[in-house]
Amino acid sequence: MEKKVEASTLGCRSQNLKEKVDNESYCTRSNNKIQNAPSRKSVLTDPAKLKKLQQSGEAFVQDDSCINIVAQLSKCRECRLDSLRKDKEQQKDSPVFCRFFHFRRLQFNKHGVLRVEGFLTPNKYDSEAIGLWLPLAKNIVGTDLDTAKYILANIGDHFCQMVISEKEAMSTIEPHRQVAWKRAVKGVREMCDVCDTTIFNLHWVCPRCGFGVCVDCYRMKRKNCQQGAAYKTFSWIRCVKSQIHEPENLMPTQIIPGKALYDVGDIVHSVRAKWGIKANCPCSNRQFKLFSKPVSKEDIKQTSLAGEKPTLGTVLQQNPSVLEPMAVGGGTASKASSSIKPPCPASTSPLNWLADLTCGNVNKENKEKQPVMPILKNEIKCLPPLPPLSKSSTVLHTFNSTILTPVSNNNSGFLRNLLNSSAGKTENGLKNTPKILDDIFASLVQNKTSSDLSKRPQGLTIKPSILGFDTPHYWLCDNRLLCLQDPNNKSNWNVFRECWKQGQPVMVSGVHHKLNTELWKPESFRKEFGSQEVDLVNCRTNEIITGATVGDFWDGFEDVPNRLKNDKEPMVLKLKDWPPGEDFRDMMPSRFDDLMANIPLPEYTRRDGKLNLASRLPNYFVRPDLGPKMYNAYGLITPEDRKYGTTNLHLDVSDAANVMVYVGIPKGQCDQEEEVLKTIQDGDSDELTIKRFIEGKEKPGALWHIYAAKDTEKIREFLKKVSEEQGQENPADHDPIHDQSWYLDRSLRKRLQQEYGVQGWAIVQFLGDVVFIPAGAPHQVHNLYSCIKVAEDFVSPEHVKHCFWLTQEFRYLSQTHTNHEDKLQVKNVIYHAVKDAVAMLKASESSFGKP
Repeated sequence: MEKKVEASTLGCRSQNLKEKVDNESYCTRSNNKIQNAPSRKSVLTDPAKLKKLQQSGEAFVQDDSCINIVAQLSKCRECRLDSLRKDKEQQKDSPVFCRFFHFRRLQFNKHGVLRVEGFLTPNKYDSEAIGLWLPLAKNIVGTDLDTAKYILANIGDHFCQMVISEKEAMSTIEPHRQVAWKRAVKGVREMCDVCDTTIFNLHWVCPRCGFGVCVDCYRMKRKNCQQGAAYKTFSWIRCVKSQIHEPENLMPTQIIPGKALYDVGDIVHSVRAKWGIKANCPCSNRQFKLFSKPVSKEDIKQTSLAGEKPTLGTVLQQNPSVLEPMAVGGGTASKASSSIKPPCPASTSPLNWLADLTCGNVNKENKEKQPVMPILKNEIKCLPPLPPLSKSSTVLHTFNSTILTPVSNNNSGFLRNLLNSSAGKTENGLKNTPKILDDIFASLVQNKTSSDLSKRPQGLTIKPSILGFDTPHYWLCDNRLLCLQDPNNKSNWNVFRECWKQGQPVMVSGVHHKLNTELWKPESFRKEFGSQEVDLVNCRTNEIITGATVGDFWDGFEDVPNRLKNDKEPMVLKLKDWPPGEDFRDMMPSRFDDLMANIPLPEYTRRDGKLNLASRLPNYFVRPDLGPKMYNAYGLITPEDRKYGTTNLHLDVSDAANVMVYVGIPKGQCDQEEEVLKTIQDGDSDELTIKRFIEGKEKPGALWHIYAAKDTEKIREFLKKVSEEQGQENPADHDPIHDQSWYLDRSLRKRLQQEYGVQGWAIVQFLGDVVFIPAGAPHQVHNLYSCIKVAEDFVSPEHVKHCFWLTQEFRYLSQTHTNHEDKLQVKNVIYHAVKDAVAMLKASESSFGKP
């Protein structure tokens, strides 16, 4: 009997071991998470039930580990590896989960011998299994009607693309092949044995050992086998007796029972049409059969739990494709949704949205002043106010930049290229907005700016009313970075969202006034955890220093002479992965509570935030590790240190909020302020940032450089080019950004802007500042003084597309790469966020009225 694995005992399905016994090579999938695995009692342990099964010969589902069933049955790879361990105590305590549990069917033959009868099929589900995947709940906790509409408007198209991908993969299965069903097991995250990506639904499984591969790895392997090419991208581990896993011998298997995935897809189209939520999904242009197998009466009966499901064709007739998913703004989502009007007839031109300006789709109250463009719908009236400027041309340039840069979607570059080519411009002309756009934008702002700007107070702090809310804020980075001044303002998220959905970073200041400062001082960490062993990293050389303690680090945090030294001088150190993994909440509960109670924009940043899509993943699944995570490091103060980064250029698969909770100015170093000022100036900071430092009322902690996610490929090409110039290699399974091997100093940043037209945001993070970094945005950090930072990750509806793309990118990194494993489970997150949004909208249909 397997032991229950507690929530705090996270680990692999089996240890990262390699055993070779009887010429059978085994290695486990790495980091296949188990959490709260259910304790169970097998039917085979009940004498009465066992006798009945032996007499009737009835097939039943395996409800225990292979190692706890008769020896003659073939064992899955996890159970087999566990049985080969010499240390029985290790075997007893190891968090192993059988791959055939609740999956394989067994049967006693007429001689009373237990044999494998087959595997579960998709129509053999029960109400508990199907209920996990259908929008059946009447009371959805942690969300509301407006949020549900906003989420569905932002990620509904991504969900549809997932459904289409599943249908395409299903359509490639030969008609004679039976698809198996592997039900989701509580506390177990299914992962591809080849690329470590979380398996969402369809995959392929070896019926002998349970080896499983995702759709992408299966497709690539099969393609290489057909072409006779060597499969070099990923290696496939072998089956029992070292037999090769051939693609044709694997069994197609789905996790979502029945046709629940396709049913929810149909419901999404129906709900979006009923509530007037715009869609731009590809379903209207492509037709797929819902399932490749004949539909039986049993199928119809069991899938009826989904309720009334209109056909896909009917839904699409009611919900024709339109341009961009609705960007809800200008107040609440409900107002925006209720005011949706049918779009003008789409023309065949790529620039039809410009033609739509003449179609009469305007606000009735401001018909002459405020034309509505589909791509910017509900955004024009919600744009952040302009800070005082002297020249109207500068105002216009700022306004254009606010709208156009950097729009965070896959089509933004394509759209701009179209606009520039239509205006007779080259790629290098992207910096200059086409004249037709200038005319449009000018007509929008010429009457407003002259009157508004004259009333604006001069200076750093500007407190105008945005969207009808009094939200204190100002602008940095030449009016491209929104800085919110009151971390507890209830209207922050309305203003934040307008910049966030365009892929821009945002800063919130003043959080340190809300925190319990005693909890975040170096002395408190030294006192509580000083004896713990930890690895340190030398920021100048990236050398890892082992055998040190947490106390060694904190002793030199604000005391340079007391720092650990190499042969020449005191080292600039940072704590590596401390607290480790998911231990922050367990190790530091009071600090966790303090942070969560005061972190800005809790709608996004809290684990239960209504706009944090990760909160929609049911407790049934292993929850992704989204922090908090601490970043503790000394400052890089000397002129020579300006070429080094505390954290080199990289990007993250999820959004993040990074809080500066403590800044320590060390003693024993001369001319610190002068050198820090030079570093800030050298880092391309704007005048307001420099003024903020010179006034001396706040402690600067770190210099950030953040780039738009849409510029990632240009940055990657640039770094590869520089790497080749320096005679370095660029291996296929490595990446200059994901490897975190580069820090862009002033000269490299200048080259990047001159040669590729890429300009980022230079941000100085002071004590109490929270920097919000969009998913997929390359960024780097250079500590000015010793800093304690805490970051909390989240998954916002606006940037889930980047999470999806990055998960695919990470698959191709080397097996040892820290980013190789898919920790976010983005497809599961999208599915359950959409499922809950649909459930909320369906439950509210009575108030909306029947169509």
